[in-house]
Amino acid sequence: MAYSDCFNDLIREFSELPQVDAILLAGSRGAERADPDSDYDVYVYLNRALPVEQRKAITDRHCQMMELNNQFWETEDDGVLNDGVEIELIYRGLEWLEGELSRVVELHQVGVGYTTCFWANLLDSKILFDRTGKATELQSRFNVPYPPLLKQAIVDKCFPLMKAQIPAYYHQLKKALKREDRISVNHRIAEMLAAYFDMLFAVNEIPHPGEKRMLSLLLAKGNKFPVGLQDDLQQLLEGAATGGEELLAVVERMTIALQTLLEQEGLK
Repeated sequence: MAYSDCFNDLIREFSELPQVDAILLAGSRGAERADPDSDYDVYVYLNRALPVEQRKAITDRHCQMMELNNQFWETEDDGVLNDGVEIELIYRGLEWLEGELSRVVELHQVGVGYTTCFWANLLDSKILFDRTGKATELQSRFNVPYPPLLKQAIVDKCFPLMKAQIPAYYHQLKKALKREDRISVNHRIAEMLAAYFDMLFAVNEIPHPGEKRMLSLLLAKGNKFPVGLQDDLQQLLEGAATGGEELLAVVERMTIALQTLLEQEGLK
């Protein structure tokens, strides 16, 4: 894939800094599924701190605007290249990434939602620079089949939160609807969908691609879905907008269909 001159020049200048061990292009451009609205998701892996002033000197030459040192999720510089394409520069360490991937892929320690997104991020990335070969080593090390124990761990963690346990999203939604708390309703649905898609990507043995285009990527790459998946999701989102009691029936139906799928796959 060809990249613009300003992008290539920016990457080259960052790669010349001694603090930089590796540079990876992730997101839709790294996975070669970009559309006209896609930005550049660039992960700059450091061996020690890279001062903002050094980063600014480079981005000033190749970007028409830049928000330096955003700290909302990770350390980022977010802006627009001179060719008009948005770019995110995210700063991490390779040792940190190795630890996160080992914890999930090898030790099967899971969360509730987006469990394998760092794994997908690495596998889908294009390595643009790799000073020591460590990024290439990690990509090779973790390019493995989806571990059955990881799949089971995700299901065991997430499925009880659909309806079975006291803290389950179904019960939280029921309370929120009774209180007419529309903000809580939307929050609970978002959290439920995070757990729900975590399980669906696990069942299909697909590392989780992150929060964008989850359904379309699941349908394109997977082949194991609960009955009525798309219709139920549509009704769920419509119900979130209206806040009607029918939401509970949709969640119950989604839970039953998911349980049937998990039983078919020997996961329940």
